[in-house]
Amino acid sequence: MPKSRRTGRIKKIIGAIRAADVRSEAPAPQPINPAAPVMNSGRDRDWAWHCSDPEGGWNPYGWNSQDQARFAAVWCREADDLVDELIDRYGAMWVWRTPAALLTRLPDVAERVRDLAEGQLVGQQHTYRGNPTSIYEHASLYGPFHATRQRRSWPDPQPQPCPLCGHWFTAGQLNPWILRQFGPPRWCKECCLRARNGNPAPSTPDAAREAVTALASALGTIPAQSYASTPVPLDLPADRRDTLVAAMAACPPATAIRALLGAASWLEVLLDTKVVTDAWRPARGTYCLAADGHPCRSLGERAVDDWLTRHGLAHELEPTWPQHPELNPSGRLRADWRLADGTYVEYAGLTSDDYLAKIHQKRQLARTTGIPLVVITPADLADLTALFGRWLQAAT
Repeated sequence: MPKSRRTGRIKKIIGAIRAADVRSEAPAPQPINPAAPVMNSGRDRDWAWHCSDPEGGWNPYGWNSQDQARFAAVWCREADDLVDELIDRYGAMWVWRTPAALLTRLPDVAERVRDLAEGQLVGQQHTYRGNPTSIYEHASLYGPFHATRQRRSWPDPQPQPCPLCGHWFTAGQLNPWILRQFGPPRWCKECCLRARNGNPAPSTPDAAREAVTALASALGTIPAQSYASTPVPLDLPADRRDTLVAAMAACPPATAIRALLGAASWLEVLLDTKVVTDAWRPARGTYCLAADGHPCRSLGERAVDDWLTRHGLAHELEPTWPQHPELNPSGRLRADWRLADGTYVEYAGLTSDDYLAKIHQKRQLARTTGIPLVVITPADLADLTALFGRWLQAAT
């Protein structure tokens, strides 16, 4: 079945914002004098966006006043509020988070920016001709940056100590992929690299088991095989997040753990370490039980269900979507959850063409039927509070 134009666009956008695969060894950390300014160069370049710099410190690649004027027509007050929230969390690194944040938090705005970028922005056409996904990313970086510079300022990064190794660093030294995986600047680049790469030292089966159970305990849920590149949850207390990143750095890579335990799959590792005792592997996904007894088709679904339970948000499992002659002719299409106020929740854990088409189909159903819909991607598991903040406020 040929994939639709929109499905291809969604797939490209999701792929474009996914964190880069980093597999380099971390250099030994160097102390920084907190009283002296930090100048980044070479591999430690300054990644911060400076509101005092008309270009933010980056090559605009053709972005001009005409582009910004067109962009202003699709921007809105809710987007400004989202940017203010990102600034509060990420400081001068906030711009790197706007492409993904718009897609998750304000999908209608993201779609307008995407359509504008592909069809109308004039300054970029010579630079990104034939690559509309890159135009979207560029527009969702430079458009919000200039719009925000016109109404407010934000401070440049200041030296701060890493709570894990004690060395001083600035947020500007953190690559964008570090922000995507580890969240607001807290740990130095070297500690983030160690957490991403895992412990390369030789180990024993018992040590591997201890590392996995320690990781599961710090995470508070089942670690996926891709734990080394999984976003660190933002809604955990700071000391627990520190413990989790330290546990990631101490844990060998998943392939090494499987080799040490002689496990043919990650599920065998989880069963061997007794992290799970109620899961089994179907053709696609991992069936398991959530804390409230709900059956889940993946570990990601279980993480969402457990989060909803932990925060006291009532959730009904697999409600049916209303019948629709084109979008749901059989009336058998289901969502993953329904909240108490009638909002449907979908966990988009897979990224194949057919699965993305189903998610888009459900977005269309939501617009047609007027049912509020929240779509969760794997990256959103790090900060479910950002998605469900208003429901948490209503529950208190």
